[in-house]
Amino acid sequence: MITYEALTGVETRLARRVLSAARSIAPALDTLTGERRAEAIAILQGVADDAAVIRRGIKSQSVAGARVDYTPTDSWFTRDDRSSLRALCLAESKSTPSGAHPIGSFPKAGLITSIWKEDGSCR
Repeated sequence: MITYEALTGVETRLARRVLSAARSIAPALDTLTGERRAEAIAILQGVADDAAVIRRGIKSQSVAGARVDYTPTDSWFTRDDRSSLRALCLAESKSTPSGAHPIGSFPKAGLITSIWKEDGSCR
């Protein structure tokens, strides 16, 4: 599991917000292990560092109305950040057997198997 403590040099609240936004982009983020986990942390660290520098995405300011508009937290992630996190999670899920796949011979014996073999060829 990736926690806010993995993002070093970043304010705790900002690190938590970056992680929560990242989990909405790549829900399987906490299942990453090994090198994929390290790569995800590097991406998240870059996002957090950028978010801290650009003052958390201030979209516009107004002096007379004393108004400040912020961009949504998920906009801190570039298209590359999003696709990289999703690819890491997808690669992890493909490399880890889940055990939820069907086991056995399909389809069951019957009319279909009397016409077609299991490999798809005709009898």
